[in-house]
Amino acid sequence: MNDEPREMSPEAERRLAQHLELLRTDRRQPSLELAHRVVRTARWQRAVRTPLRVVGMIAGSLLDGIMRLAAPGRRRRG
Repeated sequence: MNDEPREMSPEAERRLAQHLELLRTDRRQPSLELAHRVVRTARWQRAVRTPLRVVGMIAGSLLDGIMRLAAPGRRRRG
């Protein structure tokens, strides 16, 4: 990969300027519905996060146990 910045072609610069101009001229304000949807989504994601983490940890532990049982030559002889 090349870390040096590349020069943009004049065509690319013109198209970028057009897109940025559209964003500058669009003065619409987000509706209150957007804020309500964002808050509602954040709340259900927060409620689901902990149970999903627990399920993930249990699944990881089960997989780790199965891998330890299935790994040949790694058992300790007692």
